[in-house]
Amino acid sequence: MTQRATATRRRSVRVIAGLLSAGLVAAACGDDSSSSATTAAATSAATTAAATSAAATTAATAAATTTAAPAANLKFATMDEIAALCPAANKPSKLVFSTFPAQKDAMDKYLAPFKKALGIEVEWLENGLGDRLTKLAAEKGKPTIDVALVPIAETPALLANGIVEPTNTKLPNYEQLISPAKFAGGYGVSALQFGIAYNPAFVNPPPTSWLDLLNPKYAGNIALPSMPNSGGYALLAMLARIGGGKESDLKPAIDQIAAFKKQAHSFIGPTPQVEAQIKSGEIRMYLDIGGVAVRAKAERNVPVEFVIPKEGAPLSINSLVVPVGSKHKGCAEAFVAYMLGQEVQTGWAETLLYGSTSSIIKMDPALVSRLYPAPGAKTIVEIDWPAIAKGTADTMDYWNRKVLN
Repeated sequence: MTQRATATRRRSVRVIAGLLSAGLVAAACGDDSSSSATTAAATSAATTAAATSAAATTAATAAATTTAAPAANLKFATMDEIAALCPAANKPSKLVFSTFPAQKDAMDKYLAPFKKALGIEVEWLENGLGDRLTKLAAEKGKPTIDVALVPIAETPALLANGIVEPTNTKLPNYEQLISPAKFAGGYGVSALQFGIAYNPAFVNPPPTSWLDLLNPKYAGNIALPSMPNSGGYALLAMLARIGGGKESDLKPAIDQIAAFKKQAHSFIGPTPQVEAQIKSGEIRMYLDIGGVAVRAKAERNVPVEFVIPKEGAPLSINSLVVPVGSKHKGCAEAFVAYMLGQEVQTGWAETLLYGSTSSIIKMDPALVSRLYPAPGAKTIVEIDWPAIAKGTADTMDYWNRKVLN
């Protein structure tokens, strides 16, 4: 890793940490849209969190809670049930939805039934996550945003700082969500699963374990995720679990990275930025999001395969949050409820290869075969994101001392 790259990362962390003055510390995360990934600002993880949930200790345990057959009586809410949340007396002409760049072009068509039934337009406010979080904090209690999309790691601090509403567990379509999509302060609207991507021309046999990302056999050709980054936290969490630890103490996992750092090709952010090195074989193995790797191969001819390691793989959940003080809270919740339904859940999968957060979704088998996670996947590992968020400051301090120096 070059001194220039190290200095750039440190400057970025300082700048974003300064912007996010509402108790948030920078933690970068690439969006699962290649166009968004190159433009979205770094994300943040919380330094304050709600009470931490118990983390699953193995992929099998996690699978039992996330992929169990849904209750027979679960079904998607009707449009009438959703519309009832938004009475005419409090109905605005539009709702403002803040999310990542390029999502309007991909997803706006799926909102047509909602807009028609409720007589409401949706204004897409597309921006980087750093800008979105700063705006949410600056407008605390008097938001101009009605609904925002943020990674799951952001919700603990947003909730603890009184920026977003508590989760309404009675919301239509909430009950049918998978377990990882139910958490305090938000609603899981799409799922992204991490795994290992590799160039099969240079990596044989294929990787099977998270430990393969530290395999000396490929010294000089493995790219590891930079930090702070949701993929980086996912890797640290899996290394911690393999070593018998947990997310509340990632230092032993950081020690493993530090021991390997001189053999790593680089520490990278969004993977579409290094596709030239992947094609050439300069980078042969790296952590990626399933949908990103699949689309890189299908849409841009990147010679890459994607595997879920034998230990299972964690999710990053995209969360919808409703800011405190919204003048149209009921209508905002109606929008959230609609986004959790069949139409939009299918839309995320069709356009961006996002996994669904629904336990009852029905999809074309050909589409399902391209998704990570696929509906009913038994490879999901539930990461304790609140515990990670709570320890962010200590984790980043230790990472900077051990890995960047």
